[in-house]
Amino acid sequence: MDEPMNTAANDSTNAPEQATEPATTNIPADAAETMLGGTGTTTEQKEPEAEAKETQPAGAPEQYDFKATIPEGTELDETITKEFSEIARGMNLTNDQANQMAAYGIKYGQQIADAVRSQYQAQVTGWGEQAKAELGANLDKTLSTAGAGIEAAEKQIPGLRQALNETGAGNRIEIIKLCEMLGHLVQADPGKLVNVTSTPAPTQAPTWYPNSKM
Repeated sequence: MDEPMNTAANDSTNAPEQATEPATTNIPADAAETMLGGTGTTTEQKEPEAEAKETQPAGAPEQYDFKATIPEGTELDETITKEFSEIARGMNLTNDQANQMAAYGIKYGQQIADAVRSQYQAQVTGWGEQAKAELGANLDKTLSTAGAGIEAAEKQIPGLRQALNETGAGNRIEIIKLCEMLGHLVQADPGKLVNVTSTPAPTQAPTWYPNSKM
């Protein structure tokens, strides 16, 4: 007779369940922080960003101050200052940045003014050279007579000689000849010009220089 099979040993359904341990996985700390809702950014990584924000320009102020940039003795033009401030504010410039631009503008403007002044001075010198060439040998005599005319006229028109010198008009051949003519009139009738009053010219002019045909 066959022996009965050991069903208890072969029946897997009757075997007690074995407890299984969960597998252990090494997760990097930064990955774990990310899974837990963190950003994965350490405090040391945030500091450069904060420092960069602090170094960014503050932007346009409520009102610009250009007093430190304007040369001493120069007054600010309200209209120009207002227009430039609006431009600087539109560009979101800080006060320092706006002053840097203003300083450059002043320097550039001064260079233009100097160039114009030099060009005009060269023109005045050219007038003088042209007068010398035209008068030739009569230069000294003409200037002497013209000087007498200016001296007489300045008694009635103070500052005339200064005006001719400042504007350079005294170098023009036309002005030289005009003063020469005046000098001849004065030499023909000395002292007449100083007696001229504010009476209208048409009634006085014929009596200024009775010996003159001009």
